Amino acid sequence: MTSQGRYAAPDALNRSGGNPASRGGPLVAVAVVVGLLLLWRGGIGDSGSADPVPDQSAAPDQDSSDAVDDSTGTVDSVSESDAGDSTATEDTTTSSVAVPTTRPVAEVRVAVANGVGEAGLAGSRSQVLGVLGYSTVAVDAASEGIETSIVYYIDGYEADAAGVAEALGATSDVIRTAPAELASLVNGPDAASKIADFHIVAVLGTDGKLG
Repeated sequence: MTSQGRYAAPDALNRSGGNPASRGGPLVAVAVVVGLLLLWRGGIGDSGSADPVPDQSAAPDQDSSDAVDDSTGTVDSVSESDAGDSTATEDTTTSSVAVPTTRPVAEVRVAVANGVGEAGLAGSRSQVLGVLGYSTVAVDAASEGIETSIVYYIDGYEADAAGVAEALGATSDVIRTAPAELASLVNGPDAASKIADFHIVAVLGTDGKLG
């Protein structure tokens, strides 16, 4: 009895020691799988290391040409061409100003009246205008010793009178509206008839503005 009990004890110990080892293998495999899952979730699924996803609901770029109506919440598209049209309209809108026009010089008849008393002065100045194409005549002024040189013009010939003044070396400040009777500006028995259908009378004065 005593010897059988001695031999029986080691056999029981061997059996009891082998069972835990056989059960430990599956536990180790489970632990390895759980560890791999934890590593995967920590390395790949971690939100802290992932690239941020752009917010698709972000407000549109401030440089966009779309304007939002605060009252309706709708978007009104503003094109660059529309914006340019208003600017172009403002730039091209100007006040209407009547600009005097000149005629061909051959259609303008100019009488040059000598108010200085210097012989041949009216003739020499009328020749200057004749070279430019004006139709001219030299006459005597209503009186001698006239101080102020004046270019008189009939209605509608203001711009042409300015051209005559410039051709004789003066500026447009010497031009004036002619009296109703051009004959009152000249002297001589036939002077009035010579300028009956003329448009401009340039009276030469002692100030020398017209030469």
